Amino acid sequence: MLQFKGGDPAITRYFLNTKDFSNLISSVLSLFKAETQDLPEITLDTTLAELYDKGNPTCGKERLALLPCNANSEIAPTSKLGRNTKYLYQDFTFSTTPLHVSSDQQEEIRRMVAVKYLSLLPQHDTFVAGNMPVIFLNPDPDASATASNHSRKEAERTMSSLGTVQRPKLLCYDNPEQISLKASGINVLAPKNVLDGLEGLPMVVGLETHYFLKSKAALCTSGLPSPNAKLLELKDYSIDPGSCCSVCRSCPGSLCIPSDCTGSRRPWLREQVTRTISQISSQPLPFVLKNQQTYAGGGTFVVSSQEDLKELQSTLSTQTLPKLFSQVNSCNAHLKPATLIMSEMITNIIGDWGLTFFVTRAGECIFLALTQQMVDPKKAYIGSTISYTAQDSLKERFTPIMRKIGAWLSSYGYYGPCGADILESVPQHGQSSGASEFNIVDLNVRTTGSLAVAVLRGHFSEQRGLHEASAFAVSVEMTRDAFIRAFARQFREGRIVIVAWYEDRASGVSYGKLVIGARDKEALEEEVARVKKVVSEVHF
Repeated sequence: MLQFKGGDPAITRYFLNTKDFSNLISSVLSLFKAETQDLPEITLDTTLAELYDKGNPTCGKERLALLPCNANSEIAPTSKLGRNTKYLYQDFTFSTTPLHVSSDQQEEIRRMVAVKYLSLLPQHDTFVAGNMPVIFLNPDPDASATASNHSRKEAERTMSSLGTVQRPKLLCYDNPEQISLKASGINVLAPKNVLDGLEGLPMVVGLETHYFLKSKAALCTSGLPSPNAKLLELKDYSIDPGSCCSVCRSCPGSLCIPSDCTGSRRPWLREQVTRTISQISSQPLPFVLKNQQTYAGGGTFVVSSQEDLKELQSTLSTQTLPKLFSQVNSCNAHLKPATLIMSEMITNIIGDWGLTFFVTRAGECIFLALTQQMVDPKKAYIGSTISYTAQDSLKERFTPIMRKIGAWLSSYGYYGPCGADILESVPQHGQSSGASEFNIVDLNVRTTGSLAVAVLRGHFSEQRGLHEASAFAVSVEMTRDAFIRAFARQFREGRIVIVAWYEDRASGVSYGKLVIGARDKEALEEEVARVKKVVSEVHF
């Protein structure tokens, strides 16, 4: 018999009725569900679909689809999606993962790359896509049908907070080769990053052109205001594994030239690494070193002291350069993926800004926002803050440099979203005009992490008087519903918006991207601190 300790016998008798007990449990669960669903509908100021239509002579005829998945060259995210081997990317994973890791560590890295690059980050971009098709790649194609559909369900749940007219249509595939444009009525793709499997599909801009525009060397040679820099280029590339020794022939797809190679490839690699380290070591301090293709601060090294230099030499010689140089071959050497950029360090900084805008097909630049960057101690991007009431004056100040960037991108036929990391500093090099000096330190020719907070001005500032906002990524050991219940009032009042969320059922950890609004900077700090008591910050 079901008996509650110290309980009323009447209650005990009530629960003897299994049907009544079941109904009560259902009612309680319904209350919890209602609590997480009774949230305000979000209306964005604009969407990518609307922005792509502006200034487009084919408006109404061109059916464009967004492909917001990230690329990486460290590890194959899934059994159906290999790592990039032509269009090399040196993200945080590539730049920090040792050459030799255990199988368990490798699986952990693979799982994290799949979740972040194929689900979580794409959700953020999809949130601002609007009424257009968006293509997702499955992070778990080998799971059961229910588990395999988990990523899509998470994305649909995130998008459900948007009004129906601003919700995108999600299309899911295992890899780029499976993408069926004709069946979906799509004419052209707009990828965030260049995936190897996209060759032959119609693009907003050619894959090699897009890859070039996203490179750090492109900014250095663009003529746009940026720090003085020197390019360290790889002079040649090693012979094909099949033309080397038996060791190399046995592992042609290896991430790095094998240490036990008995042919010419290993001596070539040793020579290239030694030469490059020597060039870097001769550079006067301080300086900043960047890999050619990287994002979110990965592959960026700030060298201010001899201790920093020693750490950099160790990282480059034992991890980054052996992997990077080993992957240059006859198919990608013309793209110069292994070029390193060594630039001066900007000092007397008075502003670290993130400019978010859109270049239309007609070449017009549409200002979206000017945010302040949030970075961790290693300079990796972890989020941004925005003051909505300051946007009009900031737009006026940054419009000239925005138009310069837009004109340069348009000269290559690019149209789409763009972000620029800009340092504002006291004038250097003997200048005494008194005006601030702007230097573009990174150009992100793609959607950026500040895009969602940029188009939520109406939701936060105009509708609710929340004039300050912060966007950042988190991890937390609770479900989405539990997190919403923990901050129920803030969600009901529209003070917190989830723009991406993924519950990793294997680990019990959820990863999310949040935007939090508050009336002023002090209140924002308090709101963010309240959330950070239960979450950890992460960078992507």
